[in-house]
Amino acid sequence: MPFSPMKLNIPIKSEDIEFIGSISMVESDISSTPILQNKTQYIKVFSEYPGVGDYFEAAQKWIDETFYGHIVEKLVANIGDGTDDKTLQVLGVGSGSGEIELMFLNKLLIKFPKIHTCVVEPCANSLTKYQAKIKEHAPDITFDWQNHKFEDFLENQQENHFISACNSLYRVNNLNEALQSLHDMLAPGGILLVTITAEYAGFGKLWRTFPYLRPETSSQTVSQDGSPGTTSPPKHHRNSAHVHEALRQLQLPYYIDEYVCPYKITHCFDEEESEERNQAIDFVTHPIKLRERSKDLFQEVLACIKECSVQRGDDWFFQAKHVCFFITRPT
Repeated sequence: MPFSPMKLNIPIKSEDIEFIGSISMVESDISSTPILQNKTQYIKVFSEYPGVGDYFEAAQKWIDETFYGHIVEKLVANIGDGTDDKTLQVLGVGSGSGEIELMFLNKLLIKFPKIHTCVVEPCANSLTKYQAKIKEHAPDITFDWQNHKFEDFLENQQENHFISACNSLYRVNNLNEALQSLHDMLAPGGILLVTITAEYAGFGKLWRTFPYLRPETSSQTVSQDGSPGTTSPPKHHRNSAHVHEALRQLQLPYYIDEYVCPYKITHCFDEEESEERNQAIDFVTHPIKLRERSKDLFQEVLACIKECSVQRGDDWFFQAKHVCFFITRPT
């Protein structure tokens, strides 16, 4: 029976969203409180915001329009298809609960009916959710589940035809080493896909303009004007510029594509205070109740958000852009 591509329609629930930010601090005349106060508050902001599913819709659109040509067809050209009973070896790094990875696997199945996937994910709760999804969405794929950080997994290297690291290299200890290791784990003709926030648009621009809004992997204090305080050096939330530079230093050839996730944030610019306005602002900025800390700072952040957005009719859409890096190992 010919394979019929499916569209995943997986509802996003608050319990499916993992705490991916760590704590940073903003010092003010009033108090010094965490930007991301706690896991419960973080999940509440991101699960209750009506536009949180836009990311998955934009990713599905990009996969439908681009992934097949950039990945599937090139793999067929490089290594042949699955008609010779070949098992496609796939590695997912930081796979989360599997929403994006299952979209990839769905496209790969069109040409490769036999797939074995190794999933590397440090959050056991996410792995459990991923495992629950495959019963419905990927019953014919075999899986190897690795509940590890990527650095801890490196001892178990094997050759893979396709590796995905989608929005998961933000916090590796050494980006150059991670990219080189991933490239080394490719089979000849294999393809590595890395996606990450664009430096020059959306969240990348917002975090570059206001560094203290940026998720960190260690705590940091900053003054209200953005100058750093005295703490242990944080590992900043990386963006596409860091990946560009790392690949240049490693002399690994690559090419890029990009897609935009247009989050609807119209209520950010409402004149009147409302729950919808508060929710939209918290969703984009990450800090909880930023507007209560400094009116001047809040207006500057709001102006930057507008610069990172486009207006369509009466609505505003924040342009969260992602850059996709394609790295192939020569045959």
